[in-house]
Amino acid sequence: MKTILPFFVRYTPIEKLALINFEKKPDEIYCGLELQYLSGSRYGTGYRIIAYRNDGYVDMYDDNALTFDPNEKCDVAGKGLHKHLCTSLDGVRFEKTGYTVMLDFEFTDIEGRSICVHIHEQTKRRSTPMNLLAPIGVGSENPPYLPAFFLYDFDFVRKNRTKVEIKIDGNKIKLDSFPYPVPMNGQFRYYTRYSMNSLIFEFLPTDLQAAEVELNENLQYISDNILYQFKSNGSHVGLAEIELLGERKLFVNFTPEITLESCEGRFTITPNGSMGSIAGEYSVVRSGDTVTVKLIPNEGWKGVPNSFITKILMSPDSVFCSWCKKYEYNCRINLSNLSYESEWKNGNLTQNPAPSGQ
Repeated sequence: MKTILPFFVRYTPIEKLALINFEKKPDEIYCGLELQYLSGSRYGTGYRIIAYRNDGYVDMYDDNALTFDPNEKCDVAGKGLHKHLCTSLDGVRFEKTGYTVMLDFEFTDIEGRSICVHIHEQTKRRSTPMNLLAPIGVGSENPPYLPAFFLYDFDFVRKNRTKVEIKIDGNKIKLDSFPYPVPMNGQFRYYTRYSMNSLIFEFLPTDLQAAEVELNENLQYISDNILYQFKSNGSHVGLAEIELLGERKLFVNFTPEITLESCEGRFTITPNGSMGSIAGEYSVVRSGDTVTVKLIPNEGWKGVPNSFITKILMSPDSVFCSWCKKYEYNCRINLSNLSYESEWKNGNLTQNPAPSGQ
């Protein structure tokens, strides 16, 4: 049978990432760097650098091994994309052995300057990582989706015995320290942090519009490794669950199922493992052939603390748990011709200025 799928989701295959902050004493152009490792049919396999600019924009550098898309955007970070270039990333190492991490990469930026990063932990002490929802979207001025970036085994680089050498155009760069004036699990840290196992989920991207789809005998539609499960309530068929297929599992549940008739309910976004969930409310209003859909993740993210410091980081009012509460999705669908208008609003910007960097 055929039905209308009101919206889509998308998985971005960023398998691991590291964020390197130097906002306290920034370079003349950049205040932070992010190393990403991607592996998927859409991008190929290789590394990418997101360079956070002092003016609030980002530059994106793709290694030659990746499939370069000149039309790709990066609107979830600050003011959005400034420049996107294909370049050569040399000497890249992003490895973790036991409890220690090693980060190495070099590239040439848009001004022709050499950027070299070498961070080698050498301590043999144990470190207890956490599972965290990255607050990447808190300062996004024009969010194209809700950035549900779940970072497993997320940790901060230790200071003790760590060798750090970062140079931009020959000038030494000093790493920012961990923002809390207490040791984390008994060890002082840099604000440089990383995840070797990430799940990057784009919830309701505005560049994908409603479409008529063909359901199988189980009332399912599968596209781009995403399963959309519908449910019949007798008179109507509604979307009940979205499932990310493959090794990295994630579920979006609508209770009750969301239909194109007037209704309201609750939704949750739940990845596997001890990650907690994002939750909120939805409503649908239909007037003739016009359907208006609103979703607000107003319950925020509820994490799963595993230490004293993570109880602080994951308190209900912390930025990690509260930033998505102020996001709001609105779309309008004309059922007669499937014309579609949608947008995300970021209410964080109306109360506080967007933070610089990542």
